[in-house]
Amino acid sequence: IHTDMQMIGCSETEGAFDNSLDEEDVIVVDFIAERVVDTQPSFVDHVSFGKDAFQVAMRNLIACRINLNITQKALKDQPLES
Repeated sequence: IHTDMQMIGCSETEGAFDNSLDEEDVIVVDFIAERVVDTQPSFVDHVSFGKDAFQVAMRNLIACRINLNITQKALKDQPLES
């Protein structure tokens, strides 16, 4: 049994995208350099994410920022303790 995990995180200015298999990074996206970094060791058969992997990660980053904005607005006037 294998575990595949995808993580996307964002702030208003930064973003992170990571895909791992069995708790080992497979790819990481560098949004500043606008590229996908393949972190798989040379001795394994590489998992391919296709030519559009960066665009997919970018769309996920945009969705993350939209959700962040919605959450910030929804929680703007909430007291720290309820």
